[in-house]
Amino acid sequence: MGTLIKIWKTIPMPEGATVRRDGTVTWTVKGKKRTGKMSSSPGRITVQSDTWTAHFTDETGKVQRISTKTTVRSVAEQILARYQTEVDRIRTGVATREELSKAQFRHITLEEALEQFRTKMVASGVGSKHIDATHRQIFEICNGSSIRSLTDLRRETIERWIANEVQKKTIATNTINMYLTAVKSFTQYLSDIELLPNNPLRAIRKLNSEIDRRKKRRAMTEKEVECLLRVAASDKTFEKWKDGELVLIYQLLLGTGLRSTELSLLTPSQIDYERCRLRVEAANTKNKKADVLPMRADLVQSVKEWVALHRIQSHERIFHHDSPNLLHQFYKDLKAAGIERLGKDGRSLDIHSLRKTFGTMLARAGVPLTTTQRLMRHSTPILTAQLYIDVDPLDMMQALGQLPVFSAVIPPSPNESLNNSL
Repeated sequence: MGTLIKIWKTIPMPEGATVRRDGTVTWTVKGKKRTGKMSSSPGRITVQSDTWTAHFTDETGKVQRISTKTTVRSVAEQILARYQTEVDRIRTGVATREELSKAQFRHITLEEALEQFRTKMVASGVGSKHIDATHRQIFEICNGSSIRSLTDLRRETIERWIANEVQKKTIATNTINMYLTAVKSFTQYLSDIELLPNNPLRAIRKLNSEIDRRKKRRAMTEKEVECLLRVAASDKTFEKWKDGELVLIYQLLLGTGLRSTELSLLTPSQIDYERCRLRVEAANTKNKKADVLPMRADLVQSVKEWVALHRIQSHERIFHHDSPNLLHQFYKDLKAAGIERLGKDGRSLDIHSLRKTFGTMLARAGVPLTTTQRLMRHSTPILTAQLYIDVDPLDMMQALGQLPVFSAVIPPSPNESLNNSL
């Protein structure tokens, strides 16, 4: 019978590690606490692997230790069982090792592989909404491409699906890229656990979303923001909103760059009133990374008064809106303020435009692009510049006006000098 083990390995001493008297070493990696032991080799420590290793005897009697490349024990057990089944088949003469190597990715159904992938994502701490969306996207691609087994997961099959969707123009380019990301992560997982010999989709590149951007969002002007806040403050017909709630929500979205979902999950415990800081939790962010952001003192004071007025406990949500309700109310407020949702240039306004307004106003205030990127928590300044900053022609003209004016004194021609002397 085979067993599953986690092997020990030596690594260099991590920076900032703490060594206890008993030789235990602790350190933090990406917010996760890790533990190891001092090694006999200077400057190195011994740590246990996160992934499971299959330990079994093969058909020749040789002991094998093969990494399952997964941290999920249930998935590792399935892989170990497959290895043992292969050994039994070879010993009984049913198949050879070469035959099994060629057909190793055919013994599991597509549905079983998808379920294993779901288990892996759950164990990795991925949110349930993202898991459901990824599972649905993979299923729709497979269904639309007539993929019925793992052997059908080929580059040409997926590229044919992409070409058909581009031709039909029923799905936006960004959506196609999301589907492609989902199915590529699936095939990479299958390759990692050796259900596929390699990732057949590795070479497929994402489409250029700038060519077909269905949603062209714009930032709001300062005058439009003032009109929006005036309407939100004066309208007393709200049914689902507390008095002053919408104004505070709009102000926070405009003044922090938070996404509406992030704001809806905000609790008083995340706000440092004294140092004017806001902590965003990894589980509530788009990139699943925690961060600490500064807040303007006036916004901190407004939130503090709101929390006290409504007796909101430290771990209770400050607001209880959801994205569809807030978007619906935002559209009503735009109409009441006389602001067009869709401009003549094809660009539109939605609740996420407040985040774009945040980035645009930072840029107009002369804030460096890298600082704006940091405040908006983007992976690259290119993303910030391309999608979250509106540069008006008037802004560009004002920028040109700051350049020095160069002039040259043109010397007179020889003829002109002669005439002047006469």
